[in-house]
Amino acid sequence: MKSPGTMLQEAREEAGLTLADVAAMTRIPKTMLGHLENDRFDEYVAEVFVRGHLRNYARELRLDAEAVLQAYEKHTGRRRRDPLAEAQKNGVMSRGGGLKPLPSTTAALELQSSTATAAVRRKGQAPWSAIRPTHLVGILLVLCGLFVMFSFLSGNRATAQDPTSFPTTDESAWELEQDVRDTRWLLEQSDRGTE
Repeated sequence: MKSPGTMLQEAREEAGLTLADVAAMTRIPKTMLGHLENDRFDEYVAEVFVRGHLRNYARELRLDAEAVLQAYEKHTGRRRRDPLAEAQKNGVMSRGGGLKPLPSTTAALELQSSTATAAVRRKGQAPWSAIRPTHLVGILLVLCGLFVMFSFLSGNRATAQDPTSFPTTDESAWELEQDVRDTRWLLEQSDRGTE
């Protein structure tokens, strides 16, 4: 059986396409397409990207994507994980699809809650006093962050109703008079130049 890279390269060449053409069609970088054709799957960060790129590349070349993925699995020895089957195998999920708590987790939670309740009863304290100091610090930081955000958002801003952002009547009248004087002077200068 051919490797997945060989299958893709042969199909691309039969279609008369270059790597740049396929990169433009699939939006997969040309270097990554080269890695796929050369069966250099270790250049990818995660297997999910390899499988996705193989599937997209095969579809664009009108190949059977599942056949290319099977060739990939045979070539690398990697199998597709089925999270549902793994969860059922590990006893986390029932056959009907509902979640089941793990026995070790359930026992640990019961032990933890009974220990905390017993400690509170022994000390004669209220249940809320069993809050850890790290939780209090976290709550305090969240409250401080909310306070800073609120004060930033409701800070003094210049708005259209703020009268200090507009020039006063005296300033605008003076500027208008100054502009009139400058214009008269320019007109007088141009009249003198024509005489």
